[in-house]
Amino acid sequence: MTSLPSTVFITGVTGNQGFAVARQLCEQNWIIHATVRNLDSARATELKGLGAVLTKGDWDDEEALRTSIDGCTKLFLCLMSDSMDPDHERRQGESICRIAKAAGVTQVVSSTSLGVSMYGTDARLAPSSLLYALLKVKKEVEEVISAAGFDSVTFLRPAYFMANFLEPIINNYTDIVTEGKWTTSLTADTPLGLIDHEDIARFAVAAFQNPDRLNGREIGLVSEFLTPQQTMDVLGDAMGKKLTAGFLTEGEIAALPWGPIVLVKLEKSMRYMADYVDLEDLKKTAKLTTFKEFLERERKTVKQL
Repeated sequence: MTSLPSTVFITGVTGNQGFAVARQLCEQNWIIHATVRNLDSARATELKGLGAVLTKGDWDDEEALRTSIDGCTKLFLCLMSDSMDPDHERRQGESICRIAKAAGVTQVVSSTSLGVSMYGTDARLAPSSLLYALLKVKKEVEEVISAAGFDSVTFLRPAYFMANFLEPIINNYTDIVTEGKWTTSLTADTPLGLIDHEDIARFAVAAFQNPDRLNGREIGLVSEFLTPQQTMDVLGDAMGKKLTAGFLTEGEIAALPWGPIVLVKLEKSMRYMADYVDLEDLKKTAKLTTFKEFLERERKTVKQL
């Protein structure tokens, strides 16, 4: 059954995913509530112009959360990982779900990570990495949502964000910026799953509009699969410089330090993204964006070399 326009509480509304969900729903005359730390930021100002109701606060501020969630029937939950205190994300998820349930929210669409599909079931996900620790919490957040008793729950599990290759995040990829080469733990023939945050939003909107159709689904999200070199070819065309893909040896992978470097060099388990995504099925729900189309749309934040 198709849902009429409703009131949705959106986390991370000034981030890429939350902003895309909010904007797409506003375009269809849905009402958006959210907490933001800065009511005067560019994105907050734009959202207020679209009719969003914003409350100053963060996800640890339960008073602000209660104020903002009051009157909402739906929740888009997308939380930030905290590498210094990974359990922080789970605690925030528990608070938001408890407050949402008490406020009468009946549907949750949550965006976590494609890696959650591997956690606890696939030995190829190494328990010794930061990625494993972060995915553990993502899985726990999903479990919190499932246990809360909402009428409809959909888990979106996005792959590797195309936005990682835009400014300012691209500057963390120092080998791309300084050497024109991206060296990772992938292999030459790895199908790297790339996701556009606007596509994530399209699936969230589809779930909100038809809560029965996607209820109970755990959906691996990819906009396009490209090999590492194909990814660099497309990115290089946009950045104005030929880029190449390089590959770490098993010894070099084993020697990588524990920490955020895994988000740039990637982790061996990310070689198997394609095992957890049905691209043809995804196309039945929404039009998917190619990496080239994404870079053209976001050309203002494509770094020029």
